[in-house]
Amino acid sequence: MSECQNYFKKRPVFDKLFLGFKKKYESFGRMGGTVALRNLSLDEKKQLGGFFQKDYCMNKTVSISMKNMEMALGNSKFSNFSWEDILEEYFGEALKGKKEEIEKEKEERQRFFEHMMNEYADEKGASWLMYIGSEHGKGYQLFLQQYKEDPVKLECVLSHVLASIPQLPVFSSRKERLAVFAANMTGNPHFYDAETLAERLLILFLNFYFSKDDNKETSGPEQKSMIFYQAGIMRDDISNHIMAYGIHGKDENGNIHSGIEGFFKRKEPIILTLYTLGKLEEIWATEDKVYVVENPAVFSWLCEQNPEKSVVCTNGQLRLAAFVLLDQLSKHSVLYYAGDYDPEGLLIAQKVKQRYGEQARLWQYHLEHYQKYLSEVVLAEERLKKLEKVNLSELQEIKKRMLEEKRAVYQENMLDEYR
Repeated sequence: MSECQNYFKKRPVFDKLFLGFKKKYESFGRMGGTVALRNLSLDEKKQLGGFFQKDYCMNKTVSISMKNMEMALGNSKFSNFSWEDILEEYFGEALKGKKEEIEKEKEERQRFFEHMMNEYADEKGASWLMYIGSEHGKGYQLFLQQYKEDPVKLECVLSHVLASIPQLPVFSSRKERLAVFAANMTGNPHFYDAETLAERLLILFLNFYFSKDDNKETSGPEQKSMIFYQAGIMRDDISNHIMAYGIHGKDENGNIHSGIEGFFKRKEPIILTLYTLGKLEEIWATEDKVYVVENPAVFSWLCEQNPEKSVVCTNGQLRLAAFVLLDQLSKHSVLYYAGDYDPEGLLIAQKVKQRYGEQARLWQYHLEHYQKYLSEVVLAEERLKKLEKVNLSELQEIKKRMLEEKRAVYQENMLDEYR
């Protein structure tokens, strides 16, 4: 073999030829195909001609097939070797086809998942890894990318995530701030910060475990807050809040919440943070109706006009605090929702109706109100495009007219309808 290797290595043109057939092997998983060599020097053409017993001097492109290779090798003194043996010795490594490489990588990834399941995962974590690894479930591409980039980092981060799963606050019926949970689990309060690999992996597990689809209720940061809260973790427990009037609450010990009761007795609105809501076991209204509005000014007006009623203000888009409060109130009362007649407002109304079903009513959503209170605010095409997502039957007449008029109606101008 040494004489054979010396022969080819002394003739540089074979480096080009062998590299071409090595690539063919990687593609086909076997020796085959044809290699085309272009822009060869006269000396390189003579080197090829000497081995293949053919004059290539006038050829612009020299094409060598595996059939040519086998015939030339058979007629040479190296005929006791195969081209596969010669190329492996030449490049100092075994020839591998893409299929072989793919299978090898697949086996390595499978061993990785099995290792993580055996070493770090409880039953819940193991089910999730099985779903990712064997079924190629949601998140598989992230695992694939991270494993290719840095398998050591992936194992380190994933091991912490798997250790965190059985300790999620929801499994012991409690609530905990995200930073505190992260510090207790990993020693680093920022371990589950936004957009980190750890956060992405934990969210993947939570969506899997709670059978949540992305954007089912909302999107972006609020979607994260909702799925974390379901696991007993509060991402933003102070700035995430909602205004309410005429409600009662009991804490986890079954005691009336004196703070909320104080505002109720004084007939004053209260701002409920997610922190406070997380400590309440039960929330209820004074009657079987709760009026939910989008606009703070309309909220204040309703509280003044109807001091015996229960009213909630979402202040625009529904945040996690709104869902937590409305989830509780809807257990015993019907929610009457009213918002602006614009694309965003209709989408919010649709969300409320879709989430609470028969426990929600769209309040004062009538075509005649839209025509009566049309504003001078012209809706941009970008905003009108959002109406494509409005599919609730109750809103179709308003949606159709809005697409024609291209104008909005705001709650503040409709106060007479809310009396």
